[in-house]
Amino acid sequence: MTPEEQVERLKQFRVELGAIEHSVSDDYLEQFLIARSWNIAGAKDQLLKTFEWRKTNDVDHHPVATLENKLPVLYAVRGYQSIPDSNLEALPGVSESVLRINKYMGGACLHKTDREGCPIYIERLGYHKAKDIAKHATVEEVQGYHVGCNEFLHRVVMKDCSKAAGRHINRETVIFDCTNMGWSQLHMPALYFIRAIADCDQKYYPETLNKFFLVNAPGAFVYVWKIVKAWLDPGTIAKIQIIGSDFKEPLLKQIAPENLPAFLGGECTCEHMDGGCVPSQVLKNAKPLEPQAHNENVPTAYNTEIMKNAKTSDVVRGPTFY
Repeated sequence: MTPEEQVERLKQFRVELGAIEHSVSDDYLEQFLIARSWNIAGAKDQLLKTFEWRKTNDVDHHPVATLENKLPVLYAVRGYQSIPDSNLEALPGVSESVLRINKYMGGACLHKTDREGCPIYIERLGYHKAKDIAKHATVEEVQGYHVGCNEFLHRVVMKDCSKAAGRHINRETVIFDCTNMGWSQLHMPALYFIRAIADCDQKYYPETLNKFFLVNAPGAFVYVWKIVKAWLDPGTIAKIQIIGSDFKEPLLKQIAPENLPAFLGGECTCEHMDGGCVPSQVLKNAKPLEPQAHNENVPTAYNTEIMKNAKTSDVVRGPTFY
């Protein structure tokens, strides 16, 4: 399809939508058209279901951390103007479930930008204690945490990246480091959490993935990939590169060395931060996260009071991204 045909298809999409409750950008509508191979009927169906999901689950009112409201971040962030470099901490407002999930995660960080201006998300997948995550967390808790991270990414960090790039940025580049991955990760209850997250992203956050690198992938990953691949859309699969130990060159092609952690072949160490580039409770390179009385045991990312206040305060809620 030519660019001219795409513009025309976008115009037709707006006409087909008619009067809708939300004011949406062309970029946002285009995400749904691309996800549905430019089929207007399919894109409309997915968009309306997304609006319904957001309304039913009150996602538009989900609180996000900003420089102004000083809410604690839900995961480590490095290198953005709109939020200071921060780690997840057991601060008032963060739910106990978020701290509990992170206790068994190998490490995760939203770390600077790639050469296209897209934010980079790094997860040390190979160090996840998959069985413990499945044993000590529920799908509802993992999904609640993931939605909170997604809303922060799109409403705060993407806008930061768009401003820095001088153009609209709505996609992230993802790196999953599979170092240390073994048969323990081939645990079906834990893999179902991945399925729930992938299903949420593909349904309600379509076409927000720029590139996806799975590096240091061992032989055991072949079996994991056969399972996970069946849960992904063809468009998502096309963006995934599975690489063994020779990952340095493809990563540096996408990411400048000063923005890539040293353990992934770059030059960055984030030595000014506890845990460096990717703090990890499992690797014990950052202080332990022990829940306190002020960390409420709820399935949402933040405590009940913060979730409630976000419904009436734009300062806490932050702008929507569509």
